[in-house]
Amino acid sequence: MTLCKIPLLLTVTILAGCASPASKPKTSAAPSWPWKIPSRQAFLAEIPPPPAPGSATAKSDLATVLALQAKSTPAKIAQAKKSYDLTVFTYASALNPGFTAARYPKTATFFLELNDLVNYVNNYIKDDYKRPHPFQVSAQVQRIVVAKPGYSYPSYHSARCVVFQNVLAQLDPDLRGAFDRVSAQVEEDRVFAGEHFPSDIEAGIKLGRLIWAALEKDANFRADVLSLKKAEWTPPPAVEAH
Repeated sequence: MTLCKIPLLLTVTILAGCASPASKPKTSAAPSWPWKIPSRQAFLAEIPPPPAPGSATAKSDLATVLALQAKSTPAKIAQAKKSYDLTVFTYASALNPGFTAARYPKTATFFLELNDLVNYVNNYIKDDYKRPHPFQVSAQVQRIVVAKPGYSYPSYHSARCVVFQNVLAQLDPDLRGAFDRVSAQVEEDRVFAGEHFPSDIEAGIKLGRLIWAALEKDANFRADVLSLKKAEWTPPPAVEAH
């Protein structure tokens, strides 16, 4: 499997479960991936602007955040803090506790590369729309997770979730529904945490689907997924647990 070079600091940070990388300047040099995807400008053209401040949708967005936070419990807060540190190993709950970077190093490296790719595209769109987070819009919103600086739209977590769950479903088709449920929980946690509006999540899902559709068409990407499946997913982690 051909993998691009991931900066050491980024690799260590994500494997350690730290927060998502801060927004990159739009003038940053394009990284090199073994997979072909459209330009960031092409993705931006497919993602509509966020709801205008004061619009009915924006008010509904805020109301949803506040409604979720009104049902806050210590368990929900703990869950939101845990799922903020999203990696492919967040999906261990759908597989088994032994699904870790130490036991599946090729999987860790492969998904770090996907993480970096989604980040590269997503931050470009965020930097264009510059939508503030819910906790920045209203003092009523509790900031449950202290994230790194950046913008809110589209949601980086939801874009990654879509890509991650689709790759995982290629690796273990029997658990597609379980992977989807993990993603849905992560997305709900981001709204509950006061980091994202529902429309941020929706835009992130759309972006993730666009990125996945592009990757799925690439022969190198399909070959790399197959190589990973043979290396660490035959049998898959869920089977190894029994």
